[in-house]
Amino acid sequence: MLFNVYVPPTASGDLVKSFAEKIAQVLKFPISHNLQKARSTQEQKVFENGYLKIENVTNAFTYTAPDEIRGKSILLIDDIFDSGATIKEVGKILTNFGVTKIAPIVIARTVGGDIV
Repeated sequence: MLFNVYVPPTASGDLVKSFAEKIAQVLKFPISHNLQKARSTQEQKVFENGYLKIENVTNAFTYTAPDEIRGKSILLIDDIFDSGATIKEVGKILTNFGVTKIAPIVIARTVGGDIV
């Protein structure tokens, strides 16, 4: 079963949530609202390098209902791909909770973001 999970925003409001809900509706698979921020983060664009971006998101997320995703494939939606640090951090969390496959999708890609 495919599950739709979205990254909670730092500054974009309900943009990612709304986009994820539309995708779930069109593709007819469930959406989860259980990926949550465990602590505040800053927008990734304010950091000068990938190491600071990784530090910004490390241990910043949690999943409040891990049983619903265990053994599932996840479509992971985020608003902006800059360095990949957020997607990688959330991917680690989801994998630790037993997700079998993760397919990331982003709304936009920054120009000049560094790859870590």
